[in-house]
Amino acid sequence: MDPVEETLDLSNKKLKKLNKPTPAESQVTTLILDDNELLRLDSIDSFTKLQKLTAVRNQLLRMYGVGRLHSLHTLNLSHNGILTIEGLKDLVNLRWLCLAGNSIKTIEHLNTNTKLEYLDLSENSISYVSDLSYLKNLKELYLHKNKINHLGQCDRFLPASLTTLTLSNNNIADLNEISRLAHLVNLNKISIANNPCVNMTGNNILRAEWLYSQGRGRHFRVGDQRELTQYLATVCPLTGEKLETEEDRKLRLILSKAQHHQQQLRQQSSANVTPNPSPLSRKKLQANKHSPRLG
Repeated sequence: MDPVEETLDLSNKKLKKLNKPTPAESQVTTLILDDNELLRLDSIDSFTKLQKLTAVRNQLLRMYGVGRLHSLHTLNLSHNGILTIEGLKDLVNLRWLCLAGNSIKTIEHLNTNTKLEYLDLSENSISYVSDLSYLKNLKELYLHKNKINHLGQCDRFLPASLTTLTLSNNNIADLNEISRLAHLVNLNKISIANNPCVNMTGNNILRAEWLYSQGRGRHFRVGDQRELTQYLATVCPLTGEKLETEEDRKLRLILSKAQHHQQQLRQQSSANVTPNPSPLSRKKLQANKHSPRLG
């Protein structure tokens, strides 16, 4: 290996074990171990100057071994079988950490990693958000595709430094939980799609369209919860009886006709922009029109 080379790429080598590096290899600052069959990161501490380590799509179950890489600032162990966050206590320079696509259940053992700016824990089995308030430099937090069902204490647990937060594809059932994120004043990207709190049935979508069409619902602003609740309680009260009332059926019929009318308008609009046939095509059409039919 060239002695000035800073990256050692061992991806796609079908490695089952990481061998001890040569003196030259031990000096690299970036090590790529993606797409192998590694169960452990044996001998990883022999790479004493590593700043970036990526071992994506292996068969790792534990994180032991990386803890002595004190110069590490970027670590990507996504898409393995890791069960817990561990071994990062002494990685005080870590700024970028990706553990997506593992089997992690709890966000823990990051107390000393206060320089973290990027943390990806998506596609795991996390059911709640732990206290991350000590990560005061954290900008991006990815928690989509987990099992989070509430955001309790997030008003205290999530640092105000966040600019990106993903919570899509979780189990959050109450939309009011999102109010616990009000303190994230620097947030400019957030996703909550595909949670029960924003998934609506066809009838609910029709009802929402009808409410919006009435006009008054457009005037409510953030903070008008009491007024909005009173309005909704009047126009669509919740009762113990079955909600498929005569009014519901009328509403569904009206909106169905409105949607059908809109579809017809779109089809008509598409027909109007159909390009005119060329002169040759017009001649063919006229010839076909006047030609005798074969009986």
